[in-house]
Amino acid sequence: MTLLCERCYGPIDPAGEDYVRLAHISHAEPSGDVVWNDATVHTAQSCPALVHADGAGRHRRAA
Repeated sequence: MTLLCERCYGPIDPAGEDYVRLAHISHAEPSGDVVWNDATVHTAQSCPALVHADGAGRHRRAA
């Protein structure tokens, strides 16, 4: 399975990069089952979404 960063949309290499997997409730079925949406984000400051020439993205948080 290919993991994509929700911040920069770049691929995440589980063997060589630090990342966080997030789970959000999408909705509940009438039967009571919960449907989850999974997301992954880079945790390193080298995430392209966090690195800008002026440093503006340095304080962004995961969605």
